[in-house]
Amino acid sequence: VRPRMSGYSSVSMVEEKAALGIQKLLQAEHEAAEVVAKAKAEKVSKLKQAKEEADAEIAAYKQQREGQFAIFSKERTGDSGTHKTATDALTVKELDSIAKQVAANKSTMVEMLLKSVTTVG
Repeated sequence: VRPRMSGYSSVSMVEEKAALGIQKLLQAEHEAAEVVAKAKAEKVSKLKQAKEEADAEIAAYKQQREGQFAIFSKERTGDSGTHKTATDALTVKELDSIAKQVAANKSTMVEMLLKSVTTVG
């Protein structure tokens, strides 16, 4: 009767060892899954941070280039209000000069025109 009991007890020990082994494997698998999940979360966090840094760098570069363009544009085109004022003043000056020339030469031109009309050639 005793040999049978020892046979049963050894089977029971094997089953316990197998159950412990399976338990350890399940625990190791769970820990590995946690490590993988943590690594994925860190990767997503780093990618998000890199994107934010890139966006900030792009915005700063864009602002710098827009400032440079504004300076370039102002140098090339000048202040349009100042340019218009200068052009208007020059136009008035030239029109006054033409009016003075017409007034000074009006009588001479009228005489020349009358001579050319009245002279039969």
